[in-house]
Amino acid sequence: MIPSRNSQALAPRGVTLLELMVGTVTTTIILAAVAVSFAGVQGSYQTESRIKVAVEGVRTATQFVEQRVRLAGYGIDPRFAFDFNPGGLPGETKSNHTLVFAHGAPKSVTDDLAFRYRDAAYLRRGQFLGAAGVQLEPGSSFGVDLAKGQRLLVSCNNGKKYLVLKVNAGGVASNAGASANFTVDTKLSSTTQDDTCLAKVGELDAPYIMLLHEVRLRIMDLGGRPFLMAFQGLDELNMDTAVPLAADVESFQVAYLMNRPPQEGPNAELPPVDVASDEPNWILGDVNSADSNRHPPQRDPLQPEPKYSDPYDAAIRYANHPANIRAVRVAISVRSATAEPNGRRGFVREDLEDSGEFSLPDGYYRTNMTTTVRVPNLLSRSGFNPPVGALHPSGSNVWGG
Repeated sequence: MIPSRNSQALAPRGVTLLELMVGTVTTTIILAAVAVSFAGVQGSYQTESRIKVAVEGVRTATQFVEQRVRLAGYGIDPRFAFDFNPGGLPGETKSNHTLVFAHGAPKSVTDDLAFRYRDAAYLRRGQFLGAAGVQLEPGSSFGVDLAKGQRLLVSCNNGKKYLVLKVNAGGVASNAGASANFTVDTKLSSTTQDDTCLAKVGELDAPYIMLLHEVRLRIMDLGGRPFLMAFQGLDELNMDTAVPLAADVESFQVAYLMNRPPQEGPNAELPPVDVASDEPNWILGDVNSADSNRHPPQRDPLQPEPKYSDPYDAAIRYANHPANIRAVRVAISVRSATAEPNGRRGFVREDLEDSGEFSLPDGYYRTNMTTTVRVPNLLSRSGFNPPVGALHPSGSNVWGG
């Protein structure tokens, strides 16, 4: 073939304006699709991260509740296992206290759960000598620093008579073998400080010295955010020693499952404990509970109450009394730390038990968890002291610890 002699056909050729515009538009569309896709992936990641943090928070709090609440009443009289005194609490209430936060953050609603148990791993022997305080056996020390408000249990050998001591300001050093820095807690004690059994000596008769733990759980405002806090002691809300369990807790609800009589028997016709509720049952603090039936009443020693000597089928064991709690149902709601910035609606805020906190989606993601914890120690019908199986010549303490 004879090559063309046309010089224009052989000259290099550029891109036309139309081709340039088509290429630019195509590239723009591709980049926009990639950007939208990336933003979607990034948004999904942030959403999952918010939900994950909330789930981890509610799981940590629930594990603590399950581990500690089941200890309630261990080694102590069931009448003192749970505490319903509202004195000193915000709003002077044990149920549905509302915390309001700035910057439009959702409010939080909290119940108050307070209980006691004996430390199964702590044991000393010694005497209580009145004004001279506690004297441990020679060569022994308290072993742990005792802070203000910590309770000690000084129990006579038979476990029936005991004195509860409260550590005063200044505390007690761990290496001390004696201290008078105590005040007698007469409300929790079963005997008086001048009882001679508290000062006995010897391997068979010396009193046992044991730790009594007190725990309070509730939501508190910590730096403008709602934290579920665990307080060590019930005398005051000491934030310096409190332990934060979970952040951004919107609701902490507690319901008490009370001892219910069998359907057949002499107590079958006893009225339910929440008689004032719309649908009376044997649960205090659930969705149907009236204001007066949100929790058992504060213990009144002048009123009839179940004692060790009462048989399991005694009518008093089905009364509305803290000693008759058989399980605790705890519901916790944790939300994301921030709301969605892109207008997503998040999750509905649901009512937990009797909280009345329902609200429509507001951009926050929420995780709810409910757990029921049995408290078998409140079935105890006798006091006991360690060690297991120890038998005093008098025949006391047969069951040991």
